[in-house]
Amino acid sequence: MSRRTDALVLSTYVPMEVLARVVIVPLVLASFLSGLVHALGTARGRFRHYRVLAKFLLAITAMVFLLLQMEAIVYVAMASLQPTMPNNDLLDLRRPRVIHAAGGLVVLLVTTALSV
Repeated sequence: MSRRTDALVLSTYVPMEVLARVVIVPLVLASFLSGLVHALGTARGRFRHYRVLAKFLLAITAMVFLLLQMEAIVYVAMASLQPTMPNNDLLDLRRPRVIHAAGGLVVLLVTTALSV
């Protein structure tokens, strides 16, 4: 890649961090709270069914992992602004983020399958 393309790719990490902090984290927390209210507040949603309990545990796990990853996401976004950071170092910082994103996608697919 050219130097100009590198700068363009690296500049996308800052908006991604803002999107994660402002949109994704509040939506995850709202989803968790609405699921908790539904599970505990209605007779139909109680933890009598294994599917409801499994989805709830998966949601808690995904939420905890996301909140733990937010610090690393902020670090990658700030590191991408450094003009002296080599691409290889940034690649080492990005790889775990991709793995966790893939894990989040698997959790979404599993919870969707449990809903059907």
